Amino acid sequence: MNNIILSILGSKNFSDILNEIQFNNVLNVNNQLIHNNKKILIKILFAENLIKKDVKNYLSKNEPIVLFLNQKDYLKKNNFRLLDFHISLQLPIEILSLKEIINILITKYNFFQKSKIIIKDYQIDCNERSIIKNEIKIKLTEKELDLILMLNNSNGLAKSFLLKSIWKHNNVLDTHVFETLLHRFRKKINKYFKDKNFIIEKNSLYYLSN
Repeated sequence: MNNIILSILGSKNFSDILNEIQFNNVLNVNNQLIHNNKKILIKILFAENLIKKDVKNYLSKNEPIVLFLNQKDYLKKNNFRLLDFHISLQLPIEILSLKEIINILITKYNFFQKSKIIIKDYQIDCNERSIIKNEIKIKLTEKELDLILMLNNSNGLAKSFLLKSIWKHNNVLDTHVFETLLHRFRKKINKYFKDKNFIIEKNSLYYLSN
């Protein structure tokens, strides 16, 4: 499992057990599941042994996570929401069953890598053109999705560049199309998510707010 890195948080005993049984040699995760042959870090959290603020921070990141829990209602009680590539398991479990669990997790994570991205507290699904936050999902138009993806991979873009890239317009003076889309999109985001600053403008450049 050269491409899989396990990070155990909240239980030194569990780390010692994995080392004792040489778990890396037992796992034999299917290498075909590795995304682009890159190393994948999987966090295994013994959540109740960790600070809740830290658990929330781990869950907000774009990483595959396995949560081991003693309390069935831990997630609900703390209002923690799991993403598609997070798995929660009730203790105790068979250690060797982790092989199958991690295979499932990597499969989900690979699919996510290809079709979904996390922006702030939002999940963007490129396949179904939707944006999700706090279990509220709304559809995106093709141009709205293009706008989000372009701004997400930039340090700010000018209106003229967005017109040329998204609408393929050569006339930089034709800004009404962009302003209409932006107005409607901001109105939609604010209506469903109460977020007036999803896209901000500063020094004539457009950004996704942090």
